[in-house]
Amino acid sequence: MIAVIADDLTGAAELAGISLRYGLSVSVHLDNAIDSDADVVIISTDSRSMQKAAAVYCTAEAVETIMDYQPSLLYKKIDSVLRGYVINEIKVQMELSEKGKAFILPANPSLQRTISKGEYFINGKKITETDFVHDPEFPISNASVKSMLQDATVQALKHDDWLPVEGIVIGEARSTTDVEAWAELMDDSWMLVGAGDFYTALLQRDYAIQQQQKSELQSPHLYVCGTAFKERKEFIKQANCCSCLPDNITEEWLEQTGDMIKQQSKVIIAIDESNQSALELRTSMAKAVKEIVARENIKEIFIEGGSTATAVLAELNIKKLTPVNELSRGVVRMKAGELFITVKPGSYQLPDEILKLYS
Repeated sequence: MIAVIADDLTGAAELAGISLRYGLSVSVHLDNAIDSDADVVIISTDSRSMQKAAAVYCTAEAVETIMDYQPSLLYKKIDSVLRGYVINEIKVQMELSEKGKAFILPANPSLQRTISKGEYFINGKKITETDFVHDPEFPISNASVKSMLQDATVQALKHDDWLPVEGIVIGEARSTTDVEAWAELMDDSWMLVGAGDFYTALLQRDYAIQQQQKSELQSPHLYVCGTAFKERKEFIKQANCCSCLPDNITEEWLEQTGDMIKQQSKVIIAIDESNQSALELRTSMAKAVKEIVARENIKEIFIEGGSTATAVLAELNIKKLTPVNELSRGVVRMKAGELFITVKPGSYQLPDEILKLYS
């Protein structure tokens, strides 16, 4: 069994999609009540949206649960731009798994996210020149990966550098070839931490890509936008089926949103301007979605933003998801009972299947 501990749901889904690509069966769990029937078992802790102490505690619980199954590979999925409590969670996992050294490879060169000379770049620009400086929970003010990790003891190395016998290393990578070279260097003595490209390179060592079956999206469907990225705001403006979430959910708003679904078999729920905190917004969004799903017999939900997705699934009392299709990188369609749920990170591109539905 391959085991993954992910710090948010979209990260868990992304690795589930990559696993499907290699013909592996996958189960995604939102708590520690896991089963080992699947080839790949993924626990989403949602620790990135917690306070530091709670994040470390829930990570420790997930590690202890997974270790009982003696997985052939244990991978810690983190945010590709190092948001969250990365070092704190790594250190507790190192302790519980009795690893003296950890290797972090967050770069995704396939998505133009690279690390060079100790600094993080997106599409050739330093990360401090992107929207990540305005992240509502983990704003990035320095392109140095050591600064982003808030730990000066971490060593930033290239794959042809000498590796230490202990401690924490973050790998530089400007291409997928660099990522694959790092994967070939790794063995069981390392705790492995990273994003999608590194996980892909690790799977490539033992598995081959398989043909995936496509399936038809169901109707009526609901698009839940929990991201602040300006590209998505532009997409929403151009759609003619958006219902902006009010600060206070009223019966009138629910009826208007329901009427839109009845007329068009779809609706986008998004946040316009609000004085509420990120937590309050997620909570309001989740309660609104639960009500609309119950009233309008929704068959498909597309959710953008990991913390928003976790809040929605918690409100719907969904604890386990079975991945069905990888629509595109990081955009994975999963099933819970009769409901299909697709989740994606806010910074990733929307696949054509979803764009066509809302264009």
